[in-house]
Amino acid sequence: MGNIIVGLLLLAIVSLIILSLVRNKKKGKHSCSSGCAACAMAGSCHKGKESSQSGKTKACSTVLEISGMMCPMCESHINDAIRNNFKVTSVKSSHKKGLTTIVSDETLDEEKLRKVIKETGYEVLGVGRA
Repeated sequence: MGNIIVGLLLLAIVSLIILSLVRNKKKGKHSCSSGCAACAMAGSCHKGKESSQSGKTKACSTVLEISGMMCPMCESHINDAIRNNFKVTSVKSSHKKGLTTIVSDETLDEEKLRKVIKETGYEVLGVGRA
């Protein structure tokens, strides 16, 4: 009987932890507290569709040079922040190259981009448009 009670308590605790992580992820928060220096987590990117409103709208491509990304989790933090603050088709970051490439239907506000990235703890060194 004791094993069942302990098992149910553990199940409840794990469920609450998972629920908290999901809520934080939806809010754009991350769980990394070590500064990502030795993070082994892989970031994730969503492949987006190219913009097409009756074939008339051309997708905008923005490339950010970002300082401070050290690992795939850093890439994920940047990608999540951009997705949560801008309407984008796709976003992909590379900590090795120090670049983030964003595809969107509209030109993104550079000042807001810099602010959003700074709030995640990184710095935008340059912005390029294609």
